[in-house]
Amino acid sequence: MTEHHPRIDQARQLLPELLKDLEAIVNIDSGTYNKAGVDQVGAYLQKRFTDLGFSTSFDSQQEYGDHLIATRKGGNPQGARVLLIGHMDTVFPDGEAEKRPYTQTMLDGREIAKGPGVLDMKVGLLMGMYSVDMLLQEDWNSYQSITFVFNSDEEIGSPVSKELITEWARKSDAALVLEPGRTLETVVSARKSSGLYRVEVWGRSAHAGVEPEKGRNAIIELSHQVQAMQALHESFPGVSVNVTSIQGGDRKNVIPDYAYCDMDVRASNMRGIHEIEEAMQRAVRQQHIPETQAQVSGSMRSLPFEHSEVNAPLIRMTQEAGAELGIAIHDVASGGASDANNTSPVGVPTLDGLGAGGGLAHNPDEYVELEYLPERIALLSGLIERICR
Repeated sequence: MTEHHPRIDQARQLLPELLKDLEAIVNIDSGTYNKAGVDQVGAYLQKRFTDLGFSTSFDSQQEYGDHLIATRKGGNPQGARVLLIGHMDTVFPDGEAEKRPYTQTMLDGREIAKGPGVLDMKVGLLMGMYSVDMLLQEDWNSYQSITFVFNSDEEIGSPVSKELITEWARKSDAALVLEPGRTLETVVSARKSSGLYRVEVWGRSAHAGVEPEKGRNAIIELSHQVQAMQALHESFPGVSVNVTSIQGGDRKNVIPDYAYCDMDVRASNMRGIHEIEEAMQRAVRQQHIPETQAQVSGSMRSLPFEHSEVNAPLIRMTQEAGAELGIAIHDVASGGASDANNTSPVGVPTLDGLGAGGGLAHNPDEYVELEYLPERIALLSGLIERICR
């Protein structure tokens, strides 16, 4: 445990109320495609923000839940404009909240909270709200604005909220993303880009029994392409390539004339993106079965959140806030993308992984560590205060 500090004590006193809120929103199914459920979470959080003096609005959506925007103006027109980002959607199907509702239990002698989306990232939404509430209770007013954007589609890559997030990022001085942290001592300072690519192969169909020699088997050509693509995994620094699905043929007695595979491709910087895209194009130009054709298509859904000098002050301020609490903070990189990949490329200083510690995100046994949750709330509160000084 960390040393005694008034801010940690303050966060600990707020914890019962936060956990009550957490239970309420964890027990609402809010998978990305459950618009009604996500909107119910948004309505709950809107009321809580209104109680704290925030002005709120919704960015209405048809297919997904409405994105919640909550803003509070401060007393310093030249002060910092802080943006906090989180997502209300989860990866879990309908019925999970009833099947395994919010619980607090013990794991290896540690108290934890469990439930669908509890770690990723319903607890993070509340941590952001409560960390600001702690400052407001101290009559703190030395900022220009604090804005929360809670979106509804992050778990599928933020396809409709990306524009909203980048719009707010461009008019902010710092973007803090409330995705889960790894441990008490860590924050996330870099994330790889996330891309989906497809290799398609065209051949020629023929009767598999009577005259197979007249066919050009797209599956066989694709098998060579799959191996060539997978061989590119880690061929450049910070780059990963993984073939994740494959499809070809639809009749058991026909030489297939079409087949494809899908790939998850990630890179830690823009150079890596250019290198891997060029390498994939070179690979598909290598023909293995005569008279077949192959092509690669796709793109990065999100650009990398890179280590940079622009973000360094936020890391330093987090370390200062941690040192005040007796926590030695260090920053780590992640292979997974988040909305930090949408704020960092537009140039706003960005820091991620400021949510709770825990484990098994996207797993039915997902959990939040409750023992040091007050420390994480106090850390976030201290960081926001420093940004606004």
